[in-house]
Amino acid sequence: MTAIVPVRRAMREHDNTALVEASRNHEEVVPVHIVDESFFSEHTLGYPRVRFWSESLKKLKKGMGDGKDLVVRRGEPLEELQRLVDEVEADKLYYNREYTPYAKKRDSRIEESLDISVESFKDSVMFEKKEILTNSGTPYKVYTYYKKKWFKNTKRKPQEVEDYKTPELESVEIPGPEEMGFEMPDEMEWVWDASRDAGLERMEEFKDLILDYDRDRDYAWKDATSRLSPHLKFGTVSPREVFWEAERVKARNQDSDISGIETWQEELAWRDYYFQILWNYPHEVEEPFMDKYRGNEPDWDSRDQTPEKWNAWVEGKTGYPFVDAGMRQLKETGWMHNRLRMVVTNFSCKDLWLEWRDVHEYFSKMFVDAEISAMVGGIQWSYSIGTDAQPYFRVFNPTSQAEDYDPDGNYIRKWVPELEDVPDKYIHEPWKMPEEVQRNCGVEIGKDYPDRIVNYDEERKRSVERFEKIEN
Repeated sequence: MTAIVPVRRAMREHDNTALVEASRNHEEVVPVHIVDESFFSEHTLGYPRVRFWSESLKKLKKGMGDGKDLVVRRGEPLEELQRLVDEVEADKLYYNREYTPYAKKRDSRIEESLDISVESFKDSVMFEKKEILTNSGTPYKVYTYYKKKWFKNTKRKPQEVEDYKTPELESVEIPGPEEMGFEMPDEMEWVWDASRDAGLERMEEFKDLILDYDRDRDYAWKDATSRLSPHLKFGTVSPREVFWEAERVKARNQDSDISGIETWQEELAWRDYYFQILWNYPHEVEEPFMDKYRGNEPDWDSRDQTPEKWNAWVEGKTGYPFVDAGMRQLKETGWMHNRLRMVVTNFSCKDLWLEWRDVHEYFSKMFVDAEISAMVGGIQWSYSIGTDAQPYFRVFNPTSQAEDYDPDGNYIRKWVPELEDVPDKYIHEPWKMPEEVQRNCGVEIGKDYPDRIVNYDEERKRSVERFEKIEN
């Protein structure tokens, strides 16, 4: 009896739920990854994600034990799976569920078309679909109430895969990003190790920071966040592993303030929340989540309509140092601090009035951890059109955000090096520097560093007025 296990976004053996279940019931198991070329050509992807995918897949294959292998094929998923079923005379297929519209359609076709038994499992989240519902039996649209039940619900612990063998089968080389049509951007420096070992190592390092997470997480210049998001995205570590590691830290520190641990675990709850929103309300991928804005959206400016604003935002040359630092960190590393994700997205909406779909497409190309559920959820939150979104009249002030979360300008100076010698007094508002100060620090505003592309106070008022026209 032989089982097939498609490996898609769980680049690990340990606590890979479908693989664990297959190993319990079959001595012969075929883990297989199918490179779906149409997915790469039809979806908005970028170099950071594709490279992390490729390298994590290679690390997984290389790390398989004796007698085991990760079979790699290229082609249409259903066709390749049917071919593999016939090759090994498989009697069952096990897979971990995914929640995007594409994945739901793909897996529905697989279940309907294969002539063997197919079983699916929850793996990439702690809770999914309709597992956490309101008292009236509907999916939650407000995170705070969802979170309470998320913490109360029983969470299973990681599971060990049992021993199995993989028959010798033909396998293609795992392609790199260039082979899939993705070139490394000139400005980018690759800073990621996509292996499971690196994910586990980062988890160990973060355990020394987690007690202070609630206090330090918003300070952009501190290395106070877990940076586990790409490892969770591609499944080199599982959400159960990181949750229970945090629980062990909590158990060892019962006499200390453990609010930092619980605040970090809330990030896992947010992750599940956005996944269940995507599953239950898939229209949010293309349209606003909020009913009143569907078919009645604000008149956003597309990148083609206002290329000057768009390019200034993308290139980190808006004249607002905190915003520019965040956008440049993204261009150079494929990642951005979470506080900056909110700041730059709020700025793209409330100050620049940029079309949110353009923002989503750009982020999808640039972020190494781009997850459609959280990405759309976060963007629509900032744009005041999503689930549990910030009110339209709440507009982040990019200067006060910088003063609060990068008070000495350390983050700004790192990512906007032309401002390195600007005095602290002007680091958040360099346009206010007198000409003499500009000469002394070697930064001429409008030449060495751009003047503000917009006036925040004016744009805040205009943004609120635009929303009010729809609200009223």
